[in-house]
Amino acid sequence: MKVDDNEIKNFQKKIRKFYRFHGRELPFRFIDDPYAVTVSELMLQQTQVERVIPKFHMWMKQFPTWEKLSKASNQSILSAWSGLGYNRRALYLKKIADVITNKHYGVMPTNLHELQKLPGIGVYTSHAILIFAFQKRLAAVDTNIRKVILSSFDFSPETSVKVTQQLAEHVLPKSKIREWHYALMDYAKTLPSDVHKRYAAKHKQTKFEGSLRQIRGEIIRQLTKEKHTTFIRISKSTRRSDMDISDALASLEKEGTINISKNIIKLS
Repeated sequence: MKVDDNEIKNFQKKIRKFYRFHGRELPFRFIDDPYAVTVSELMLQQTQVERVIPKFHMWMKQFPTWEKLSKASNQSILSAWSGLGYNRRALYLKKIADVITNKHYGVMPTNLHELQKLPGIGVYTSHAILIFAFQKRLAAVDTNIRKVILSSFDFSPETSVKVTQQLAEHVLPKSKIREWHYALMDYAKTLPSDVHKRYAAKHKQTKFEGSLRQIRGEIIRQLTKEKHTTFIRISKSTRRSDMDISDALASLEKEGTINISKNIIKLS
């Protein structure tokens, strides 16, 4: 990895200076509560910040602790999550709450290995939790941070995940690691469109309209309003083929979100 020390120093200065003048004030920044940090991180996955902010406030008011969340019903959790999409993230939070409450005595693990054992916690999220909640000196690389780092040092868009992580660690400053990551995220918003396009991830998210995700979302919507639903009701509201509806139901049942018994569909 050929990156000059002066390049790194200049890069750090540029990012720090930008953040001093243009850093965003967000409700889930500069908080030390591991629970709140974890909630915000899962909410922010594939969801715009502007949509997350009001949901984050509402969620924290309704489920202020791991224990409260652990005792909540799936119906109330999914209802509170409504509008953010990717409902399995809400159910991951519920499962995490169960593990932390029952196995870890209400205390969030503070090492990567234990964190990544938790449902829905991957490499980036585990790093982010340790950085933002515990101020560990680690490098977390999401899509936007990746774009900033690779483009700033003229690395190829084809650069591997491993090398990108090594580069992120190499340019990591000695202090104020939490602020450093906030700065990288905010700086990413200033990147030109051609840079965003060049360094965009290869896999493209499928369209929501006409997808199985749309059917899954409608099933969950119905189950947050009523205690149960039926195949016929789903068919009438979605106007999709029986095969598509069956596939959506099967995927939800497989991941443990719903139970199906005698044509009656309920949340698990």
